[in-house]
Amino acid sequence: MGWPSTRGKRIPLGTGIGAPVLVVAWLIVGYLVIVDPTVNHPEHADVVVVLGPPDNNGRMDTALDLIHRHVASNLVISVTSERQRQAKHLCNEPQDGFTVTCFRPNPATTRGEAEHIRDLARQHGWHSVIVVTSTYHVSRARMIFDRCIDGPLYLVAARRDISFLNWGYQYLYQTGGYVRAFLQSGC
Repeated sequence: MGWPSTRGKRIPLGTGIGAPVLVVAWLIVGYLVIVDPTVNHPEHADVVVVLGPPDNNGRMDTALDLIHRHVASNLVISVTSERQRQAKHLCNEPQDGFTVTCFRPNPATTRGEAEHIRDLARQHGWHSVIVVTSTYHVSRARMIFDRCIDGPLYLVAARRDISFLNWGYQYLYQTGGYVRAFLQSGC
């Protein structure tokens, strides 16, 4: 006795082979855009932007490395919490050799950050923007900022050790963020 024939029959996507195929596809695509995204290595830009929370995964250290290598002389920090000591210090103390601008995004989302940076770029005449964020956020941030920034846009990943549990959380969180970003139009 053999397996029943499925020739000419439609297998519902949520059953049988469809669900595992979707899960594998999601894991592969997720790996490419969340774990190993395309990043840039800019040599010059008008501004370095640190997305919030700035003290997360070494974002501030990555941004300051760019500033100290004279890739840009303007630093903009999205401050999402008062507990972020390194960002708070930079926001409250004048710095030698570069300007620091701090803001709270409204709304407190990547889109809110992109809209604020678009406005600052217009106000200050910035044409090229480097965005520093965590590895898992690079691709989605690029998609959102591409809608808002007219000039060259560079995404730099802050790469710090991330726990296996956090990677799992980010797979789910970033997937939801992509769905929301796809449903929103414009900047």
